[in-house]
Amino acid sequence: MHQNFSQLTSRILIMGNKVITAVDQSIQAMTANDTAIASQVRQTEKLVDSMYYGINEQCLEIMSGGQFARIDINFIVNSLKIAMELERICDYANQIAKLVQKKFSQQDVQILSSLNPPAAKMKDQTTEMLSIALECYEKLDISLANRLIDADDLVDKKNRELFRDMLCVGSMHPWGQEVIMDYHVAIRYLERVADRAANIGELVHYIVSGAPVKKPAYEELIWDDN
Repeated sequence: MHQNFSQLTSRILIMGNKVITAVDQSIQAMTANDTAIASQVRQTEKLVDSMYYGINEQCLEIMSGGQFARIDINFIVNSLKIAMELERICDYANQIAKLVQKKFSQQDVQILSSLNPPAAKMKDQTTEMLSIALECYEKLDISLANRLIDADDLVDKKNRELFRDMLCVGSMHPWGQEVIMDYHVAIRYLERVADRAANIGELVHYIVSGAPVKKPAYEELIWDDN
């Protein structure tokens, strides 16, 4: 692999580890209602934005520096897409942190205490998915990409269980529906993190195989407006 490609991989992995920390800390902040941790997450999100900018610039520089084979362009383009997925994931962590700062810190969150252990479990499942996704990219290992699909199913199951738990809490504490809805928004962000971790696995599959996991129906005729 070209030296620039190795550096690109390394930078995306560094960015990815920052993102894992942000996701982990965002749920810690939520379950502990800790605005100090939330502030750390928001600072990390700014750092990740800067990292993404640098990766985008590096990809443009690489591609403008000479002619590459399709396999090389495939790696560059999908590496950039992976960086985009990571940047978006960190945005979700930032949104959770903002909820802690602007919502939960101003609300009575005691009624949510029973939801925190399963939320922490869902967070652990999700950050494990992110770790697998980064390893999948580092090793270009499709077998790890397949593991992400099964892991995403587990996170989806935990999300459904938490939603039912939130409905139960809401029925017992109807005055607390606003804070419960805010909590639901945060959990939905976490569920989307898992979806994007699975997307990274699909992008690695494209890098390795040169084809998408699910190839859409495609004909040149779709561009004909007549």
